[in-house]
Amino acid sequence: MDFLPENLQTLLQHPSINYLRTSTQAQVTTHLANLRTAYVQPCLIEPLSSFLASTASWSTAAMPDLVTVVLLGVLLLISLRILDYARRLIMFWVVLALRLVFWGTLLGFAWYVYRVGVENAGRDLGWLWGIVLGFVEDFQARSAAAAANANANANAANAGSGPGVGAAWGAGRGANRGSSWGW
Repeated sequence: MDFLPENLQTLLQHPSINYLRTSTQAQVTTHLANLRTAYVQPCLIEPLSSFLASTASWSTAAMPDLVTVVLLGVLLLISLRILDYARRLIMFWVVLALRLVFWGTLLGFAWYVYRVGVENAGRDLGWLWGIVLGFVEDFQARSAAAAANANANANAANAGSGPGVGAAWGAGRGANRGSSWGW
């Protein structure tokens, strides 16, 4: 041990390290057996066994062995690992496809700008932006008209109902003669 630094030599001469070096297999086995009888048996195995016995007593099936339960748990863990691997594999390919689409679009746009020039590309981009704004404005106008039409129909239906007639039950049937339901 002359080749080791002094601080490691003093650490290796500590009593706990010497005890671990001198302990035999029998001592380790004895300590593990004591650990099993003191903690594992009363805290894990007996409660699990009594739980399995109580759940099997009301059914016609026999109580499953502890080995069967452990085997089912191992199979569950293995299947979850396989599913996690499949999820990661699918996500890899989806992300790869999205990245290829993104970079392909970016390179395609750069190639288009290079091919037609910055001024013509800007003019085409302005034209495309105008079309998009036209669609958005048309959608907003149609939505506002539909909401106004629905409010007008609801007001007309509620105006015909008197105090004795429930507006929720009979107002909509006569007002919507042109509906697709044929009422």
